[in-house]
Amino acid sequence: LAGAGACEEELWNSDLGPTHRGAAWKHLLLGGITLRQKAGTHQDYYEKLCEKESEYDSVIRRDVNRTLPQEERFREKNGEGQLALFRLLRALAIRLCDIGYCQSLNFIVATLIGIFPEDEALAFQCALALLLRYSLVDLYRPKFAKLGVVVWQFDRIVEGFLPKVHTALVRHGVNSEYYAIQWFLTLFASDLSQPIVRRIWDRFLVAGWRIVVQVGLALLYTIQDTLPGMDTCNALMHLRKFAKSCPYDAEQLLNAAASFKVSHRMLSALEAAYNWEDDVQLLVIKDLNSGQVHWAVQALKPEPPSSAPRRDCGDEDEEEPPIEMPRAFSRRDSQGGGGQEPDLGGPLDGTDEARGTVLPFLIRNLDTGDETVLNEAWSQYTDDISRRAKASAGPLQATPSASPERMPAVSGEDSSSEAGRSGRTGISQSPPSASGQPQQAGGGSYWMQSVQRQAVRRLGQV
Repeated sequence: LAGAGACEEELWNSDLGPTHRGAAWKHLLLGGITLRQKAGTHQDYYEKLCEKESEYDSVIRRDVNRTLPQEERFREKNGEGQLALFRLLRALAIRLCDIGYCQSLNFIVATLIGIFPEDEALAFQCALALLLRYSLVDLYRPKFAKLGVVVWQFDRIVEGFLPKVHTALVRHGVNSEYYAIQWFLTLFASDLSQPIVRRIWDRFLVAGWRIVVQVGLALLYTIQDTLPGMDTCNALMHLRKFAKSCPYDAEQLLNAAASFKVSHRMLSALEAAYNWEDDVQLLVIKDLNSGQVHWAVQALKPEPPSSAPRRDCGDEDEEEPPIEMPRAFSRRDSQGGGGQEPDLGGPLDGTDEARGTVLPFLIRNLDTGDETVLNEAWSQYTDDISRRAKASAGPLQATPSASPERMPAVSGEDSSSEAGRSGRTGISQSPPSASGQPQQAGGGSYWMQSVQRQAVRRLGQV
């Protein structure tokens, strides 16, 4: 590990083991930076911060007891591993005073403890560097604006690379808000075993966010043949748990992930398109002769209702129209600047505002994380949506416009090589609006508490 290039190459290609991995991670995380330390402030030394009381202590203690229980280091209640995790999370909550403590940081820190078990101060510095240097801290900020962009971005990528999976998700009324948020917030540490997580992080530290996207696609690829045949209840349960039973080992998963040619340019183009007024589609075409992947991010012109042929309501052989997915992280809310918490259910009037979703019909056990669907209420809701949609507007479909003014806004191609790994930010500026002024960054909010309240309200249990 003499130089930066050799360090990255070794970390990318093979499992270096505990000793060499720790040295490589320390070099990539802390090399070339100095973390500010000022006694008597929230930037105090770790040894001081971990001894201070925090308003998040009770929440942290609760989460520590259920973090990586399969790992021997964290299995014993109030054991050495759990106490170290508590101290590190408390210090982080004080140091990152604008964020405090958020669930899923426990998995991030626990993974780092596994790499630096004998040096808590070093683990603390590496956790700070990981969150700040790779911009992960933005995922945890109030209202989760960056997380909303990431979720929308991943939905577009799934639509482009795995259309079968995307179609099945639309039919079941869910998107990556439902199954992938924990992937993004924990970098897969909540779902995959630690040996696999460490190899994913090896490449993430070298190449940045595109590795997370590629691994997410590789996991979804394993269910692209089974998901379409499931009913909604089974599909929802499966989506929550399938990553934990991933059939790949670490190298197989990374090889499968590398087959999806996601680039930082593609991610930046989608991030810029988040603030476009029109719907957005990622088109992905692979040249089977050369192996090159060509892609384009384009705006979709809304199709007038009259252009869709009306369907005979009595035709039972026609496929049911898909339920349009809402999103808790609404692009339209961010463009309008309303910033209000969205109604995830939507009206049942068959209009464009009828944004049916399964989320309000879920009951979640907050202790175990298990979820069940209120099948009768959800079935009645979806039947009503489908019946009204068929009666008023025909099938709900959107197709790319072929008109010249809707040509791809951003495009590119990626070869089959692994070139261009280093890129830790991949952030582009938003395009100007029609008035020439830059548009504001997207807003959003976490949906879980709202979902539970709405589920109770809709079922008349209050």
